[in-house]
Amino acid sequence: MKKGKVTKTRVKKERSPKKVEKVIKSKWHPSGKLPKGKELHHVKPVAEGGKTTPKNTRVVSKAKHKKIHSNRRKRGEI
Repeated sequence: MKKGKVTKTRVKKERSPKKVEKVIKSKWHPSGKLPKGKELHHVKPVAEGGKTTPKNTRVVSKAKHKKIHSNRRKRGEI
């Protein structure tokens, strides 16, 4: 992604189903779908210019994902 302002179009492109499926497959889920109770987490948020790549994403449980974002809000990062 280019530097500069993050637009809705850029965010939508980074979260496209094809891109997400490709990353999930690279994370040892050959069907391209995550198991029940799991979510794809962006280490550097897409809204801040993060990309949907294997290096910038993690597969975490829904509870863990919720906790991560709760902690970010408390620290004022979101």
